[in-house]
Order: sequence, then structure tokens, then C-alpha cells
Amino acid sequence: MAAAQCASCGAPVEIKNRFSKVLVCSYCGTHLKVTGDGFDAAGRHPKLAEFPSIFQVGSRGTILGKPFTALGRMRYNYPGGHFDEWFLEYDGGTAWFTEDEGTYSLFTEVEEAVEFPDITTVRAGQNVMVGDKKVMVKEKGTAEVAGAEGELSFYVEPGTKVVYMDGVSEGKKIAIEATEDEIELFTGRPLLARDIIKS
Repeated sequence: MAAAQCASCGAPVEIKNRFSKVLVCSYCGTHLKVTGDGFDAAGRHPKLAEFPSIFQVGSRGTILGKPFTALGRMRYNYPGGHFDEWFLEYDGGTAWFTEDEGTYSLFTEVEEAVEFPDITTVRAGQNVMVGDKKVMVKEKGTAEVAGAEGELSFYVEPGTKVVYMDGVSEGKKIAIEATEDEIELFTGRPLLARDIIKS
């Protein structure tokens, strides 16, 4: 565990997970990039507006019988609503938990910089090759990063536009997120409320 001070406001900050690359100061909202020597301030952004959520930073419990701790979240706004992605310490590793209008998904595998066809031509209902996976795209949309809190495994500047797609591949749930810089593929499964037990 690394403890230090916020480079912007001087408040105490602490990293709890070795995979975290970003910490959002809970006092001033500055996004702090984790470096070998400490923290570099990446930018100051407004705190996330409070909306009802199944978790808060620090929530603990089990998902599918395995222990988790909610380390942080990113929020994405899209026309008509928003969804949250929670970065979890999960069963000895890390995972991403998506919460979208009362539906939940758990993603335990993440591939970065995957090969993808021209994303502007992809349509819902289409089969596409993403890296070495054949994915049937069920939904496609555009969202904007609203902000973050807690610890995260990567940094995306608030205001960044993200093309997102949901699909299936070999019976597994697939989520794809693309920015100008990279494309990430998340593999996991949908969850029911009863799969999640908070302690």
C-alpha cells in the first residue's frame, strides 16, 4: 500500500491495489496518475454527481461466491442516461463490474489494443472479428466519460467520447470500448441481483 499526499490539494491519498494506475482524490477531484515515485496530477475535474448505485467506493462482499472490494468507478453519459463501470479487487485479481439501469455484468478478462474492423461501419446484428474472437454485436452507441472516483486501472480524460458495443462470443458476454487512442475488449457474463451479496 502506498500512502502520499494529493499533488493538488495536499490531502492524504492511498493506493490499495497494486494494479491501480489512477487515483481520484476524494477531496478535490484531481486525477492522480500512479508513478514509480508517487503521483502526478493529471487534471482536476468535478466530483461525480450522486445517483443511486449498488456500490460505493470501499464496498465489500461476494459476487458468485467470490470476495470483492469496490476500488473505484468511471461514469459514462449517453443520450437518455448513464452507466457506471466499477473497478474491483476480485478473487485475488481484478475485474470490471458494469451497472446499467438495474442490469449488471462482471468482466474478468480485458484485452487492450485489439484489432478491429472500421468501427464506423459496424452495425447491431452484425458478426465481426475482434482480434481472434468472432463477436455478434447486439448493441452499439456513443457515450462520454463523465468522471471517476477512487482507484482505476487506466486513465481516460473526462469528456472523452467512447464508442461502446455489447455482444456475445462463444456464449460469453462481450463489451467493446473504443476511443481515438485504443480499443479494449472485455469478456465476462451477465449477473442477477442475487449473485451479488454485500457484507
